Amino acid sequence: MRLETGDTLLQPREHSSLVPPLKQGLLFVLSAPSGTGKDTVIKALKDQGMGFHVVASVTTRAPRVGESEGNPYYFVSNETFERMVENDELLEYANVHGNWYGQPIQPIKENLRNGRDVLLKIDVQGAATVRRKVPGAIFIFLVPGSLEELVYRLTNRQTETEEQVQRRLTDARKELAQQIHYDYIVENRQGHLDKAVERVRSIIIAEHCRTNPHYVEL
Repeated sequence: MRLETGDTLLQPREHSSLVPPLKQGLLFVLSAPSGTGKDTVIKALKDQGMGFHVVASVTTRAPRVGESEGNPYYFVSNETFERMVENDELLEYANVHGNWYGQPIQPIKENLRNGRDVLLKIDVQGAATVRRKVPGAIFIFLVPGSLEELVYRLTNRQTETEEQVQRRLTDARKELAQQIHYDYIVENRQGHLDKAVERVRSIIIAEHCRTNPHYVEL
């Protein structure tokens, strides 16, 4: 089809700059103090059909009751973890609560290239490393309704000793101070999970609606 207006001839261009490029996935980072409900929020989002890929971290800690290989971690020895670090197989790694955790880089690359969002569930140390290495990532921080609420959650889930609970609470105070470095803060108050889930979902949708989405290169 050709449109003529006076001396000007207008016709469609084969490669218009308005045609969006081939989409790739977005990289999201979710951090929160232990016991704030990261896994619960992620599961609720997945149940709603959110198709992001959650990278299973590798860790040197022992599995808890109900955990299995790849769910939610890959459990490795200290020697294997050290080898992965030496071979640059981890995007980031950090010692958290006395154990090593890391994010394998290969599944992150593959999913992003295939157009699938990737969500990294990592602590503030790991997030700081990703922020430095991948500035285009989108950072979300989940906070409890109060510190008292966090004490209640950690105590009642009965997966740690009293000493471990106290250590996690000490770490939580330090982690909460880092929320200013994140793009979004989402409160997960006791009894209001649906609100937290909806807010995280809205963030993901909004990031895809940007005129210039935050695509990253790894």
